[in-house]
Amino acid sequence: MAEIEEKVKVYNQVKIDLMKVFRCIDCCGEEEKEIYQDIALTYSKQLKSIKESIESIYSVEVCGCCSFLDK
Repeated sequence: MAEIEEKVKVYNQVKIDLMKVFRCIDCCGEEEKEIYQDIALTYSKQLKSIKESIESIYSVEVCGCCSFLDK
């Protein structure tokens, strides 16, 4: 059970980091926006990958309430 707990911790940390990046997009200047958008895209892809891995390995469904995960 410790393995799934560790994967969920990683998943949650990526979600937290992604939210921080979104805040940076809101606050930064135009010249930095594209950089933060690229970072957000990378985090979103990683989040989706972790979610799919957890669901596949452990036969559980991770809440997909964030619409960006389904794209």
